[in-house]
Amino acid sequence: MMKPNTGHKGVPYKGALSSFFLVLAVILLALSAHHRNFVWRDAPGLWTDVVKKSPEKARPHYNRATVLAEAGRLDEAIAEDFKAIEIYPGYGRAYFNVGAIYHSWGRTDEAIDKYRVALSLEPGLVEAHNNLGYAYYEKGRLDEALKEYDAALAIKPSHIKTILNAGYVYRDQARWEEAGAAARKVLSFQPGNAKAHCLLGGVYLAQGNTGPAFDEFMEALKLDPGMAAAHSGLGKVYERLNRPGDAAREYRSALSLDPGNNEAASNLVRLTEGR
Repeated sequence: MMKPNTGHKGVPYKGALSSFFLVLAVILLALSAHHRNFVWRDAPGLWTDVVKKSPEKARPHYNRATVLAEAGRLDEAIAEDFKAIEIYPGYGRAYFNVGAIYHSWGRTDEAIDKYRVALSLEPGLVEAHNNLGYAYYEKGRLDEALKEYDAALAIKPSHIKTILNAGYVYRDQARWEEAGAAARKVLSFQPGNAKAHCLLGGVYLAQGNTGPAFDEFMEALKLDPGMAAAHSGLGKVYERLNRPGDAAREYRSALSLDPGNNEAASNLVRLTEGR
């Protein structure tokens, strides 16, 4: 009978034993990698795993809250933010996250409170200044809104959202030169920004420059065909050009995209009743 393949003194070759452990190690590593891929297949899964391993640390809770919010899981996100704050009461960014979630839920006063706390802890949070400014804007507190936008831009002069938001305040205050300057500044950073083209179109229209207004609204719609405000603005241009049929069509387009567009609705009623 053929004897087993052995080395000295009947001990199996070391090469065979090493191969066995090498294969075992590869299998274990593969299983471990499979487990990590399963756990980390998305960002919430990754940070859930980190939180389980470090439940006493604030940052993993904050990071998990952030990715949950991005995934639209706001109830879970706000719970994680509060956990981060419980662990570290000075966590300004966690307060900002809570404020942003309240803001998205329409709880503006609570959002304002959290934004203020965030800024008292971390005055350099550009997004907190911007969001607080927008909350003030929604409540009609335009001067306070501009103060927050100025604070944000002092920190980051190229913050597109803040420049646009300031432009909207200037527009609502009929400060047309400043509104136009804000729109042009955005376009100097982002030439393809549809909102800035629409804002600039509104400025030109208010100043009586119908041709440039038409061009800006058309450019906005080329970039974003679903922009109700640009359709509404184009409708006003057509009215100025004495083309009521085209104007009515644009107002209807605006309303189909945004049924709450009161300006387009009233303009359409005025046009149709005037026939």
